[in-house]
Amino acid sequence: MTDPNVSPGSPPPNQIRPSDADRQAIAERLRQAVDEGRLDLMEYDRRLRASEQAATMADLQAVVADLPAPATPPEQVLLQLGDMTVTSTTIYTPSGPIPLRGAQWMIQDHWTTTQKIPTWAIVLAIVGFFCLTIFSLLFLLAKETVYQGVVTVTVTNAGRQYAVRLPVNNQQQVHHYHQQVNYLRSVSAA
Repeated sequence: MTDPNVSPGSPPPNQIRPSDADRQAIAERLRQAVDEGRLDLMEYDRRLRASEQAATMADLQAVVADLPAPATPPEQVLLQLGDMTVTSTTIYTPSGPIPLRGAQWMIQDHWTTTQKIPTWAIVLAIVGFFCLTIFSLLFLLAKETVYQGVVTVTVTNAGRQYAVRLPVNNQQQVHHYHQQVNYLRSVSAA
């Protein structure tokens, strides 16, 4: 049986000359093997030179034939929410993984706003007191709104539950957390 991707008269796939990209991929696998402790530096150097001198793909593959296949890349992270990491299939929490599909998300706001005199007004009142005397104290009437508190996000699925408390410093953060949870709800339902 002939391969439809190979034109007649062309060499078999293992006899094709390797490209620079092929050699770089093998060099990366060798570096990973050193990092994993599978090869020492002398063996790495010997194999790297052999990969540079390989005339065919078969010769190049022989350099890494006794090494395990490269690990599959980890799942792409969709969202990081506090100490929860959400991928396309799993929610990773410090207490263990939770399946994403069918997960129920709940968000609760536990934050307050307070009024305080801003730092700039205090500085201007003190500095201005020496120049404008009593009128500089009018700067102390300035107020700014300070947001304090947390937003709690709870996920439940497969009899497991996990809650994360996220700090809040302004109203935009609260809105952002609500958008993230709405996104996670849509992904969980898909």
